[in-house]
Parts: sequence; structure tokens; C-alpha cells
Amino acid sequence: MQNYYKAYLREKTARDELETLLEEKTSKLYALNVELEKKLTLLQQQQLAVVQSEKMATLGTLSAGVAHEINNPLAYLTCNLETLSHYKDDITQYLELVVKHKNESISDSVLIEELQKLNKTVDTEELIQDLEDISEDCQEGCSRISSIIKNLLDFAKPKQSDESDFEIIDVIEHAAKLLENKLKQISLEVSCGSGYLISGSKSNITQAFINIFVNAIDACQEAKEKTEIDRGTIHVSVSESGDSYIITFQDNGIGIPEDAIAHVFEPFYSTKPLGEGTGMGLAVVYGILSNHRATISLANNAKQGVSVTVVIPKTAQ
Repeated sequence: MQNYYKAYLREKTARDELETLLEEKTSKLYALNVELEKKLTLLQQQQLAVVQSEKMATLGTLSAGVAHEINNPLAYLTCNLETLSHYKDDITQYLELVVKHKNESISDSVLIEELQKLNKTVDTEELIQDLEDISEDCQEGCSRISSIIKNLLDFAKPKQSDESDFEIIDVIEHAAKLLENKLKQISLEVSCGSGYLISGSKSNITQAFINIFVNAIDACQEAKEKTEIDRGTIHVSVSESGDSYIITFQDNGIGIPEDAIAHVFEPFYSTKPLGEGTGMGLAVVYGILSNHRATISLANNAKQGVSVTVVIPKTAQ
């Protein structure tokens, strides 16, 4: 009986030791898990900060082009308003005669006489036509300025809940509009159907596409400066593959050294001269696309330039 009791005590002691060890390991595992979650949260916050920083840098790049794009419609708005101010006195005289006649301050015959006098000094038909043209030009100019500002604000200050379903063509066109001034010397071709829906942050995907576009534009400009090409071209195509879309950005720029391709998505890595790039452009693109369960790859074309391929999931049906 005593032997059984001793065996029981040994088993109980061993079990207690195991339970104590298990509690210690569980406690350590819990502490490690808490620490891991903190680091993951910090990493996500840092990634958001990097994306926002890159966005601010992009806004700085876009600002000169946007100012130029706004300046053009502003110029003819100013010109048309100056013309309108010259017509103001003539229009006022006509309106004053109408008001006087309405208030019976002048008779029909006097009204006709005064109108005839005015018609000798004012080309009424030209005035009417000019007013119509001025009105159309001013509306077009204001609409153009409004569109430019809206595109910039949509990119700079997206809605609080930016997660949504959206069409790929909308993001491509939005990015191209923001880069309109930089794309003036580039032939841009887009092959993308409608109804190609993806999900996620529209402003962040726009940021990714802008960064890809900017790299392609810079490469084309450098190739032109080296007289390798007469004009830069960028072709964007979108196709379907199973549950994903394949988006390809193809340019005829200078290309990338083969030994650099493996490093282009690394933070602070740049093939541009010192001071011309942050080295974060494609790293930010990689991070944004990874968050959208998308992949990105890059390869030199057989003849000239680079092809950037993005594979991104379709919106779940």
C-alpha cells in the first residue's frame, strides 16, 4: 500500500511540475503574442506613414503641373471677363431703355429712336454672338478647373471610408489626369474594358499607379534625351486570368540594368542619379499591392523599355 502511495506522490509531483511548466510556457507565449501584435500594429502604422509620405511627395511633384493646368483656363476666363466688362456699358444702355419704357418714362417712338441710335454705335449681332461664346468659354474653363481640383482632392484627401469596389479603368484615368502635364510629351494608350471591378483603397491604388506611371515617364524622357527614341510611349493593357486581372504597363524608356531588377522593390533603392529619387516609389507600390493581395513584377522588353505587370484579385462575386 505504501508503494502505491509513493507512486501516487511521484505522479502528482510530476503532474504538478508539468502543469507549472505549461503555465510558464503559456504565459510566455501569451506575452510573445501580445508583443507580436504590438509590433504588427506599429509596422502597419509605419507602412501607412510611408504611403502618406510618398503621397505628399507625389503631390509636390504634381503641384507644378496642376498649377500650369489651372493657369490655362484661368487665362481665358480673365480675358473673357475683360471683354465682358467692355460690353457692360452697351448692355446697360439697352437695359435702361427697356426699364424706362416699362415704367412708361418714354414712349414707343422714343424707345425706337434711342434703339436706332444705339444700333449705329453697337454691333448688336456681334455682341450677341460674343456673349454666347464668352458664356460657353467661361463655363468650360470653370468646369476644367473644378475637375482638376476634384481629381487632386480625391487623391490627397480620400473619404474616411476609402475601401470600396471600383473599376480599374477609373483608377488608370484618374492617375493619368493627375499626371496630365507630365504626359503631354508621351503617347499614352490604354486598352481596358469596363466592368473590371477590384476592391480596396481607391486612393492607394491610384498612388501605386501614379508611381508606376512616373517611373515610365522618367525612363521615356531619359531615352529621348539620349536620342534612343523620338517620342515616349506608354501602353496600359488589362486582361482577365481566372479570379484575377493582369494589368501591364509597358514603356519604351531606357530600361533597367538586369542586376538591378531584383532590388527595385527594396526601400531606398534607386537607379536614378543621387537627389532625383527617394528610392521609395516602387517599395510603396509593392506594399500597397501586397495589402490588396496583389503581386507586381518587372522585366525589360526585348527591344526597348520595361514592362511592369500587376496581378490583382477580382472583386468577390
